[in-house]
This record gives sequence, C-alpha cells and structure tokens, in this order.
Amino acid sequence: MALETEDLRLDDATLREGVAAILSDPAKGMYYLVEEGGVTCAQMMITLEWSDWRNAQMWWIQSVYTHPGHRRRGHFKALYRHVEQAGKAEGAGGLRLYVDNANLRAQETYRAMGMKTHYALYEDLFTDY
Repeated sequence: MALETEDLRLDDATLREGVAAILSDPAKGMYYLVEEGGVTCAQMMITLEWSDWRNAQMWWIQSVYTHPGHRRRGHFKALYRHVEQAGKAEGAGGLRLYVDNANLRAQETYRAMGMKTHYALYEDLFTDY
C-alpha cells in the first residue's frame, strides 16, 4: 500500500511489529476489513486521538487500502459507513484522515463521502522509511 500510494518502501520487520502492536493493544486502534470468499479485499485502520475541544476521541482513518482487483465496488464506502456508525455508537467526536496531496482520486472519494478539509497537515518524521 505505501509503495503504491506514496512510493514508500517500508521495513518489513518494523511493519510486522507495528501491526502486532495494534492487534495486541486496542488502545492503539483497530482494523476493519472487507472479505469476499474468505479473502481480504479492503482494509481500514482506526487510531484514536483525544480532543479536549470535543471531550471525545477523534477517530483517525489510516492505512486505507483496497486490492486493485476489488476497487470501485463500494468497499471503501461500506467500511466508512460501518466505522462512522461504530464511532457514533462509541461516542467519538468524529472521523478524520489525511491523504497525500498527489492522491486526487482518493480526495475525490473522500469528498463524495461528505468529508471536508479544514486543516493542513505538517509533520516532522523521525524515520526515513
């Protein structure tokens, strides 16, 4: 996913440890999957951020990916609507995500879901994937 969407090569060992960490500690977040015939064809990871302004957790959508052979079938929309309902049920303050500036197709999809952009994201990364 990182290679396809952002031209990044991730370290396999670090990635495996990162996935294992979130699967073993629900406070870090959770994964949602779409499966067809026992095969995972789409995924979305949610991480949590406390908002003092809302006195609630903001749910950050991350690691969104749909296998190329399963795109344009509504899998992201199904994941999004499921997470939206789960977040509301849990009392979340809302959903957020960030998207690469060059990923115009994803931006179009997010706008179609009713998402809006209000902030610019700045970062200072401490690793060189």
